[in-house]
Amino acid sequence: MKMAGLKTAAATLFITALVSTSALAAAAGPTGTAWSDESMVKGYELVQSSDSEMDAEIQAEMYAEQLLAEQLKALETAAKQSAGNPVTKVGSVVTEETTHYKRGNMIGNFKLTGYYGAGVTYSGAYTTANHTIAADLGVIPMGTKVFINNTVYTVEDIGGAVKGNLIDVYYDTYAEAAGVTDRGWQYADVYLAVPV
Repeated sequence: MKMAGLKTAAATLFITALVSTSALAAAAGPTGTAWSDESMVKGYELVQSSDSEMDAEIQAEMYAEQLLAEQLKALETAAKQSAGNPVTKVGSVVTEETTHYKRGNMIGNFKLTGYYGAGVTYSGAYTTANHTIAADLGVIPMGTKVFINNTVYTVEDIGGAVKGNLIDVYYDTYAEAAGVTDRGWQYADVYLAVPV
């Protein structure tokens, strides 16, 4: 019993000293001078907020954190999906159509991207892999046949982000389309395709 009583007395003494020290520090401040909210924050005004305002702010911060967590999860999922995608080399297929054309004048050097999703293009033709591309019609007119590396493509589509020297190449699958830009941008010299 005596040992338990000594432990209780020691704990009480320790807590009393801790509370006294804290109270002394609060009154005197860390430098020994009295402090106040005004001395700690210069150039700012202390604003009193109601509980409902604090609750709304906490809710907004929690919502923002939730959105950020969802975006990070989506990015991680996309990174995992694309990690297995090989780089898609644009224009690596020599199609039957390609054998009927030769390279003409160079149009320019273009940034390449890929898209997928079967459907009808801006020209009314159906999308076809190794054939359909989207381009800025002010740079390459609709229906123009071009060489990109070893493949002849036809401008049959447009895109909202397809501006200037950018060509969006159609693919049958997401993996192929994503493989065009997954490991960085691809660029290629683009030539007019001239019938032989």
